[in-house]
Amino acid sequence: MIHLLLFCGEPFDCDLGTMMHTGLYRAEIAATLILSDINNVREEVMCRVSDFTAAKAVLASQMYGAGKSGITISLKRSAGTELARTPDKRMRSTDSMEEAEVTAVPIRSAGSLNDTCVRSRRRGRGDGLGCTLQCGDVEENVLLVSRSLRLNLTLLKNVQTLRKHVVDYCFLDDWNYAHNEQLVYYNRHAALTRANMLTMLPDVSLCDAVIECWSMLMNRLETDEYDFQRMSFFGIGHMEYLNQLLQSADQTTQDDTILDNLYEMWDLYIQDSQDVFNLNADLLFVPFNIEGHFACVCFNSKAGTIDLLDHQLHPDPNKSKICKLASLIGSALSDYLESKGIDRGSEMVMFEHRQIKLPWQSSSPNLPESGLFTMMHMLMYDGNPFDNEDLRRKISRRYLVFQLTAALILADINTIRDEVVGKVNQFLVEKDDIWTRVHAQRKINKIIKKK
Repeated sequence: MIHLLLFCGEPFDCDLGTMMHTGLYRAEIAATLILSDINNVREEVMCRVSDFTAAKAVLASQMYGAGKSGITISLKRSAGTELARTPDKRMRSTDSMEEAEVTAVPIRSAGSLNDTCVRSRRRGRGDGLGCTLQCGDVEENVLLVSRSLRLNLTLLKNVQTLRKHVVDYCFLDDWNYAHNEQLVYYNRHAALTRANMLTMLPDVSLCDAVIECWSMLMNRLETDEYDFQRMSFFGIGHMEYLNQLLQSADQTTQDDTILDNLYEMWDLYIQDSQDVFNLNADLLFVPFNIEGHFACVCFNSKAGTIDLLDHQLHPDPNKSKICKLASLIGSALSDYLESKGIDRGSEMVMFEHRQIKLPWQSSSPNLPESGLFTMMHMLMYDGNPFDNEDLRRKISRRYLVFQLTAALILADINTIRDEVVGKVNQFLVEKDDIWTRVHAQRKINKIIKKK
């Protein structure tokens, strides 16, 4: 930006080499962009700045006008050291009220995702979700910063300390931690930034990249558990071509290039899976996303069925886009397997289509949580209907969100895991200062909202 401003065809010199001056330039450029005459919303922004300034004055008088409260709270870190901080009484009373409201909700205690959700179906290495890292003991008195975790303290009561800190770091709502910071890297097509991970939160629509990584992790788990891979999971990078397939389904002639592109995408996914994908598996999972609605098709060779796993019931399959796409995927995968010389590919066209009935299904779609349901269906389905108490209850599903988030980041196949854990450790060192800053900003936002 400075180069665009200063360069006039000849080399030039300015004090960009010092960190202090670059920080000053950042602030000046930000102010210039907002205050320029061509900014059509400048007057509206200035009104908000006036409210913001007034709110800061109110907050300053609350925090510093009456002096310090003298209350010291001991906070234990995972390393065993104790830090003390002296917050304002008003700040502390607000925290306690939030925590009391959440604590009143009865939640079944749970040790790990393997204990609560998988019901001993998957007994992989380490935690059962591909992590052999020691995540420490369970500590209840852990300072958490991110709002999503602070509002669900009871759910995290029996979660291992490292997992809490990793999820807290992942869901930080602090401008000092960039949304484009990479937290997961399995391969070139399976990677996640903080912005991607934030779509895991309740009431937010999941992004396709999370399902892509989840499929890769499921393939790795299956390979680690069994000599013969019973299940294989496709990614979701094929959605462009599946949508084209759905749109062209009613046409009299079908464009073969759509199927060619789809098969090429599947070839690429299997190639990137690094020998952890088996087209001869008994169960082949194909997740998909239609207009924010996630679901999954499972090709069950043992039962001779094509099973639709969805949180929504479809009483009339002929009127459902989901069921229609599931049928199209069945035909496409049948041709694909046959082209790979797999005998049962030709048999799949005769497979019975069925909707698997699950206790948490409803007649109306739940788009924000459809991604979570699909991830759990992929994890737990073994060809037979199943039940899970945590999926039945909305508040318990938040617990699953936190555990699946930790699983994605702490998995052994995450090539940048050690780097992320190092950043989490640094985050713990600075946590008191971060919490003070974040909490103050939240109070300012509340005051502005009231005004």
